[in-house]
Amino acid sequence: MLRYRLHTTPSRAMPLNVRSAGHYQLAPHRIETRGAGDFLQIFWSVAGGGTFRINGNAHAIKPGVLFFYPAGENHHLVAGPEGWDYRWLTFDGVHHRTIPADYNLALVQSAGPCPTALFDQLDACLQDPTANGELRASVIAYEILLLASSSQTDSPLTGQHLDTASRAKAWLDLHFTDARLNITTLTTRLRVHRATLHRVFTRNYGVSPVQYLGRLRLRLALELLTSTRLPIADVAIRAGLPDVAYFSKLITRHTGYSPRAYRRRHTHAA
Repeated sequence: MLRYRLHTTPSRAMPLNVRSAGHYQLAPHRIETRGAGDFLQIFWSVAGGGTFRINGNAHAIKPGVLFFYPAGENHHLVAGPEGWDYRWLTFDGVHHRTIPADYNLALVQSAGPCPTALFDQLDACLQDPTANGELRASVIAYEILLLASSSQTDSPLTGQHLDTASRAKAWLDLHFTDARLNITTLTTRLRVHRATLHRVFTRNYGVSPVQYLGRLRLRLALELLTSTRLPIADVAIRAGLPDVAYFSKLITRHTGYSPRAYRRRHTHAA
């Protein structure tokens, strides 16, 4: 299966412009070659395996491995004795050369099971001849890149670590308005080392537990500012941030407005 964008050039210059995508199932020992092009091509191995050659080096590829060819590189893939099933997509446009660095992608990395459902959605978007189809393709490609980026930082989390992360999140969700709650009290309750909690929580949710706690409190504070007439000090207390001076600085830093100015502006807008 091979699908190209239905416009030679993108209708809109997006940070991620998808040029094409496909699903190849190579027969055993088949060789797939292609000349260099001005695009980035990312591959995600589904089943079987083979060899990926670049810069004179050969890399053995197994299921769940992601790799890419930068723009200007000749392509050379060789299927193994079981054949090779993989999905791929290409990017063009002015920013495609920075995608590997932007998303912290290694040339070859273990990325976990291929998100075939996302690739199927991407294929459907590329069949849509409208500008909206292109935009949706960019959104799906962004999800694929985020999955690849988040999966290659460490070895997979164990069931125990996933349980630790989920228990920490549940406790923060339930108790974040308690000003006494901080990461030290959380790690004491969960009986886990602070560094371990930071690692497993960040791996699972994309933010550290400290950031997550702060965001919960900030979200509630902004909601209370626009949906109630509570005094600023009371809003700060209810959001778990009883230090009014710090609370005011936090709101100003994140919104550009003091709590009172934010309330006036957004209450009127609502």
